[in-house]
Amino acid sequence: MVRFKQLTLNLVYFANTILVFLLIFEEKVRLPVFLQVTGRMHPMILHFPIALLFVGIFMHWLNSRKSFQHQAVHEITQYVFCIYALGSALTALFGFFLYTEGSYTGEEISLHKWIGVAVSLLAVPVLMITEKSSIVFVYGILGTSVVCITLTGHLGSEITHGKGFLTEPIRKQREARIIQIENPDSAIVFRDVIQPILNEKCLNCHNTRRAKNKLILDSYQSIMEGGKNPSSIVAGKAAESLVFKYVSLPLDDTLHMPPNGKLQLEPDEIKLLGWWINSGASDMEKYVTFPKVDSIHSLMLSRFQPKKGLDLEEISFADQSTIEELNNPYRTVQQIAVTKPYVAVFLGSKQDFSSKDLIELKAIRDQVTSIDLGNSKVKDSDLENLTQFRHLQKLHLQNIAIGDAGVHHLKKLPYLESLNLSGTNISAKTIEEISTWENLKKLYLYNTAVTVESIQTLKNTHPKLEVYNTRFDLTDSLYTVQLTTPISKIDSIFFHVSASVEIKQSRGNVKYFYTLDGTKPTLQSNPYQDPFKVNQSAELKIMAMKEEWIDSKVATFPLMKLGITPARIVLETKPDTKFSAKKDSVLIDGKPGSLDRGDKAYLAFVNQDLQAVFELNNSAAVSQLTLSFLENVEQGVLAPEYIEVWGGESMNALIKLGRKDIVHPNGKQPVAKGLVILNFPDKLVKFIRLKAKNPGRLPPGLVIQKTAKASIFIDEVAFN
Repeated sequence: MVRFKQLTLNLVYFANTILVFLLIFEEKVRLPVFLQVTGRMHPMILHFPIALLFVGIFMHWLNSRKSFQHQAVHEITQYVFCIYALGSALTALFGFFLYTEGSYTGEEISLHKWIGVAVSLLAVPVLMITEKSSIVFVYGILGTSVVCITLTGHLGSEITHGKGFLTEPIRKQREARIIQIENPDSAIVFRDVIQPILNEKCLNCHNTRRAKNKLILDSYQSIMEGGKNPSSIVAGKAAESLVFKYVSLPLDDTLHMPPNGKLQLEPDEIKLLGWWINSGASDMEKYVTFPKVDSIHSLMLSRFQPKKGLDLEEISFADQSTIEELNNPYRTVQQIAVTKPYVAVFLGSKQDFSSKDLIELKAIRDQVTSIDLGNSKVKDSDLENLTQFRHLQKLHLQNIAIGDAGVHHLKKLPYLESLNLSGTNISAKTIEEISTWENLKKLYLYNTAVTVESIQTLKNTHPKLEVYNTRFDLTDSLYTVQLTTPISKIDSIFFHVSASVEIKQSRGNVKYFYTLDGTKPTLQSNPYQDPFKVNQSAELKIMAMKEEWIDSKVATFPLMKLGITPARIVLETKPDTKFSAKKDSVLIDGKPGSLDRGDKAYLAFVNQDLQAVFELNNSAAVSQLTLSFLENVEQGVLAPEYIEVWGGESMNALIKLGRKDIVHPNGKQPVAKGLVILNFPDKLVKFIRLKAKNPGRLPPGLVIQKTAKASIFIDEVAFN
């Protein structure tokens, strides 16, 4: 026991020393990826030391009773405190690693950090408790540890689940009694419409305690400030506002927000968000002062009206711990709003779906008002289990193999208002049955075998029912939507024979066009149909286009063919010592540099030109030189002003083969890889001299680091 305790004490000393050191130099800490991974383990291990502290206190109290005094009890207590101390130190250390990611901000996280450090440091005197320790020392240390661990646990729960987590059920009951606005004209649009949408669908990841990409969406001021990108909301321009763009993207797009699996914005909510932005994104303006748009006015009327239907039911709030227990990697259960007890369930794309997935929700069946089963392996018989959710209002059954028999079960849902049957096997029989459902307001029938005649008959018999069997209309006169930038899979941007290019295609009638000469794609450019190969150096540009949508931004990919490999290189100008890497061999090693200027795949020339002579093994006919470079304007890394090439069979008889000037775009530019391709008439050469001209000055009018100097970063030169 003595050796174990001493070893533990040494480990705790070591961990706490590292922790204190990191805290002192917190601003300069840059963690490697593997330590960032350990930071994610913080929530997993933090409960362990909490439990052990209370177990240890209980064991120590038992050992103080004469009837339980025994050496074995004392030793077990010591083991428990040893493991507690080590667990506390690791929890604090891993918590610091998670904190450095920057996704958690605010006073609560800072207080949580420092009290957590105190818990770790207090674990050292806990280890020093012996049978001879005074009662004041023992219970002073243990009592202080209990207070600290309770406070840091409480703060941790608020960081994870939101402020006021412990009193949330009481608060929700109180807020549920708030009188709601029943006249849209008196509603303040941001406060009463937009902020509730963001609170409901976005605030879980964008709050003061957990601000992904430093974006906080809990108040007008923080929303307008934006996060890492200030263009989160661009007043008057929804198409340029990142918040609107990301929620408008297809669900399977990697940039779509909220992420797939989280509670999604409804089409009506997206439309309201876009309308508010295009109308000026005001703070305190009432709806009555806004220009009336018919499609928006109907949405506003539906949001502000006297209570009826399900809102008149006395539904209690579900226990938060029950909701958490029902969540798993394949099922998302989430309360929709803080003022109402309604719960949404997402089971979309579950390929091993079974009735058990719905039966397990029995404890919250009264609170469930929305279920998404889209793209899952659901059968007609499974839908009978939905009848237990008698308060269900929204049901998504898109793209699943159900037919009329399955839909027949849904007639037992008295509050069902929205039903998505797109991509199912229903027939006119279902349409005939639905015509008798008086409360249904929205029906989605994209990609079904139901005829236009059947739909028209339904509309005639059920005139208030909105039926969507064509593309959802986001082309309101107030805004349009831009397609997402194309994503391409390329096996290698540097290649010897050819590069394979595959474009990830979005759903719908999106078309992709590309060019290989660096020009912007148009409808007359090459249409993308299947993966293709590129066998020459090229600047590949791809654009997505769709009727009535704004064209996507151009995606650019520099592709370099590695042809003749020189036998020797002579650098006539020397690279900067900080960015010299492997010197001349870097230019012909076939390894592309990343977007990080610190990458050792580059040679950097600061305030001077690159000039080098390449010697081939044997004389060869050359007609093209390609140069790959990095461009990071904010750090002074610029494209060359031009390149010039000379060649010949003798170093003393070189002639100029060609020159290419490079156009430098105006304004701020994203960090990118660039490519210069210089073609010239075939020339038999053994020696080639290359000059890449440094611009020599930084672009005016841009925010550039004070220490930046005009530099060119080159990672590869190829000859063909």
